[in-house]
Amino acid sequence: MYHYVRPLAGSAWPRLKALEPERFRGQLDWLARHYNLIAPAALLEGAELPPRPCLLTFDDGYCDHHDRVFPLLVERGLGGLFFAPRSSLLDRKVLEVNKIQFTLASLERPEALAGELDGLLRAEGLADPGPLRAAHLHPNRFDDAEVAYAKRLLQHALPAEVRTRVVDALFRRHVTADEAGFAEELYLSPAQARAMRAGGMEFGGHGDRHLWHGECSAEDLAAEVAGSLAALAAVGAPARFYSYPFGSEGPAVRAAVGAAGFAIGFTVEPAVCNPATVDPLRIPRLDTNDLPHDPGAGG
Repeated sequence: MYHYVRPLAGSAWPRLKALEPERFRGQLDWLARHYNLIAPAALLEGAELPPRPCLLTFDDGYCDHHDRVFPLLVERGLGGLFFAPRSSLLDRKVLEVNKIQFTLASLERPEALAGELDGLLRAEGLADPGPLRAAHLHPNRFDDAEVAYAKRLLQHALPAEVRTRVVDALFRRHVTADEAGFAEELYLSPAQARAMRAGGMEFGGHGDRHLWHGECSAEDLAAEVAGSLAALAAVGAPARFYSYPFGSEGPAVRAAVGAAGFAIGFTVEPAVCNPATVDPLRIPRLDTNDLPHDPGAGG
């Protein structure tokens, strides 16, 4: 599973959590040495998979995927599976998850966002953020406690209307007020996605607004799945693959995704998949950070 693949040194966002292109190339070399890289359709054809199969997936539909990933995959004769939410792909809206990421990347001390967030919540009428800190101030496998706290609140723990106002205020304060211009620089266009499909890449559903599906109301979940179908129709891709934003899913989510015609669903559980036993709508994925980037590393 990949997200940003871009050079950081000397860029406008050197603190963004991204994979350097050279490290991406090194990981492709390492994977090619130790695994058989497969095309997405291999999961659907019912044919026997090769030994040690590996599928490359790329979430969120960034320009990085067209400008830096796509040429490398074509050069090596590889396929990839890409997931772009509808609102960023078609409406050119900056997703809340990306507003949070770039807000954090703008700060020399990202952990300071937690304190700033508490101040904004008090302005929203929340006098005591203590219960929120008690519930959400703990680290995850990629972030320290303060950063993870800010992400949890801004991604799903706050009421939707409060979350949107606070995220927008932080983005305007620390990043830009030109959301449309920022979106054009950040995301794939439909034309780029269609060019990637013509070059052998595949696309799957990734929601409408990239909401935590497992936290959605029935109405919002239906809108997320419908948005996925609209995004795929715009790039000429069938509804076969789905990536749950943030890996958030459950029985109701899988039922909605399956009912829409999707056959394969991807989580963010960091595990190796056993095709013989896995639920096809709950396929785990290793993150790029879980594997070596040195082509000479052991297998």
